[in-house]
Amino acid sequence: AYFAGLRKMLGVDLTHEQLLEGWNSIFIGEMPGIAPLLARAAKHLPLYALSNTNPPHIAHFSKIHADVLGHFRELYLSSTIGLLKPDRAAYDHVVKAIGSPAQRIVFFDDLADNIAGARAYGLTAVHVKSTEDVAQALAALGI
Repeated sequence: AYFAGLRKMLGVDLTHEQLLEGWNSIFIGEMPGIAPLLARAAKHLPLYALSNTNPPHIAHFSKIHADVLGHFRELYLSSTIGLLKPDRAAYDHVVKAIGSPAQRIVFFDDLADNIAGARAYGLTAVHVKSTEDVAQALAALGI
């Protein structure tokens, strides 16, 4: 149904397989150097992920990034929880599920809108443009 809507919106006549291949091609690999940073962080802190995504992407990235995803205790996926970043309700859902006060959670994201939404909710937020941003934030946390 999603791809049918996408075909109509884009005005393209592609097969399901063609759309799926193109849809999943946005995953060009993990951010260089992120795996060791996540491994280090996971030794000191519980890690959780909040992602705006859909079932086809989940099926794809769950396989190709299984090792990196293994560092996370829980994945909060928009298509599963029914909430999207940067909506306040998405952050509220995750904070309540984790069971820690918002001000004790550090949120990392590559989109400025999601950073603004997280900060408005009360999370400490780090705008990630490179692996160095993550490394610096972890160093500031003593990790």
